[in-house]
Amino acid sequence: MDKELLTESLVLVDGQEEALTPRFYEILFARYPAVRPMFSADIGPQAKMLRGAVIAVLDHLDDAAWLTDTLGALGARHAGWGVTAPMYDAVAECMIAAMEELGGGAWTPAMTAEWIAALGAVASLMQAGASAADEVDGADGVSAR
Repeated sequence: MDKELLTESLVLVDGQEEALTPRFYEILFARYPAVRPMFSADIGPQAKMLRGAVIAVLDHLDDAAWLTDTLGALGARHAGWGVTAPMYDAVAECMIAAMEELGGGAWTPAMTAEWIAALGAVASLMQAGASAADEVDGADGVSAR
């Protein structure tokens, strides 16, 4: 993945205004209203957490162990909250839509392609963590979540 392009494009769409994650949630809830009940009424704290997670992933792109461990654990927690595999596609779709909208004319197809790859990798690691937790749950009856 092109860390420089990912970082530059994130600054383009988020910058000082920190607009990306609030807009992402607006798009997500408009396109997929069935997921709205999974979140608290005040989406502000969740938007800040998501923003922090995106930045942390970019900061650790060269650290495969951190990405695997951190995103795997996050995926296990999300599975415990009822997140399903198709929801990862919805999240990526809505995140890209928010980025393209906020980036305007400065947003490029290369940025879209890079974020599709990055979000796909994040989803894969999270889903692997959820699957591993399910295997542990099934093996000994003890919940890993």
